[in-house]
Amino acid sequence: MIEAMASESSDEQWAERKLFQLATESRISLEEIQAAPKIGWGDGAQKGADKLVERGYVVLDTSDSATQRLRDFATDEDTSITVPETFDVGEQAESEGVWTGYHRIEDESQLNADQRRYLRFARVLARELGIERDVYYGEASADAWTDGRTYIVITDSAMTSRQRAVWMHDLYLVMLHEAAHETSSRDRPSHGHHFESLYRSLVEEPGNRSSFAELVQQIVDEGFESVFDEYEVDIQQSEGVSSGQFR
Repeated sequence: MIEAMASESSDEQWAERKLFQLATESRISLEEIQAAPKIGWGDGAQKGADKLVERGYVVLDTSDSATQRLRDFATDEDTSITVPETFDVGEQAESEGVWTGYHRIEDESQLNADQRRYLRFARVLARELGIERDVYYGEASADAWTDGRTYIVITDSAMTSRQRAVWMHDLYLVMLHEAAHETSSRDRPSHGHHFESLYRSLVEEPGNRSSFAELVQQIVDEGFESVFDEYEVDIQQSEGVSSGQFR
């Protein structure tokens, strides 16, 4: 049907069919899309996209194959399908106050098993590296962020692989990267000469490299749970955790 809609004269035949997916996973027709003043495109993981749809915006989910095909046709001058102008979903979500770009997960029991392991390892690693900041888990486009003084928040994108040897080293670099930030690393963090010099020195510092290697070996020998128990690191429930501070 979408291929037919892209032909010169067949778009009206299917225009009322709800073929395309919104960020809320509900369906919408081409007719409804074309009636919107503007539309947004998301990939199914765009933060705040579902909230925008709930507020009346048209945000299309390109993780749906039909919707992605529509986007392909809409940008092809040789097809007859036209759609309204587009808006940036992230920027619109921020302006509406439904997504700030940085969100700390306050109830850590909501984390999946892998995320809990990453977080607990990062907390142990922070102690071993002498990083005197609390470590949390969050959601953002960045690998991590910090206020430069009291906390570091890591995200899923900090880990480039689920292989143990890889993600542990990823966290080593990420934790030291954030530790090198002496001011907030949100939005447009400074990565000037001072930062680069400090970060490089932390990564290459023999004591840090030795501490990391010893921790990894301890985990290989004893297992994650044994090491976590020894360091008494665990996840937190939402009770007693300040809300709003990291949003």
